[in-house]
Amino acid sequence: MKTTHILAAGLLVAALAPAWAGDRPFSALVTAAAEEDDDQVWSIDTTFERLGPIRALGVQAEYAFNPTTSVQFGYGFARERGTGAKAQAIELEFKHLFNHIARDGWGWGVSLQHTAMKAPDEGWRGGNWDLVLPFSLQVGQSGALLHANIGWTKARGESGERFIALGGEAEILRRVVLFGEIAREGAATLANVGVRHWVRKDRLAFDISLQRQRGDGSRDSGFVIGLSWYDL
Repeated sequence: MKTTHILAAGLLVAALAPAWAGDRPFSALVTAAAEEDDDQVWSIDTTFERLGPIRALGVQAEYAFNPTTSVQFGYGFARERGTGAKAQAIELEFKHLFNHIARDGWGWGVSLQHTAMKAPDEGWRGGNWDLVLPFSLQVGQSGALLHANIGWTKARGESGERFIALGGEAEILRRVVLFGEIAREGAATLANVGVRHWVRKDRLAFDISLQRQRGDGSRDSGFVIGLSWYDL
């Protein structure tokens, strides 16, 4: 494989890293807002993302044992336009929340994630381990939420790095939610802002957002389109 393809594959693997694997509609943030009716139910998220020359497709399936404990499985495929380089990633996450935001007005928990990645002409290999502590705060009776994350991420063969993220969401029109976030891991920073429309309240949601990522002297912008099903 040519050197340019090796470098492109590395960029693709980095783009699929679990630092940007948040709770939809967010791209990086993990939320701590327990939904009272999430008891033995599935949810499915699908996304299409463009970030600079990279195009990526993703699907995530989450099973909630109860409102505070869930597991999530994810798969992502990315390709770099121009070089044709490809990469894949699979993710497993366990999340537990320690209280109910509806009762206390705030929530916090812990999320443990692991991602395995595959570059062209290579087998699957262990990627990142991520430990994240999410915190969510309800703003009055408006239904608006503020979110904050602090955590630690470690890639295979590399030293660990701190992960931090801030964001929020609020309904601005009937069934239309405005959301935004900013996240940083090591030298990489991601900013993302968009809107989510509930096609069917609490069942089917469509979202679109604009994002910008900066790191290691590069700056890329793009967008994310998502479609999510809940309470399956």
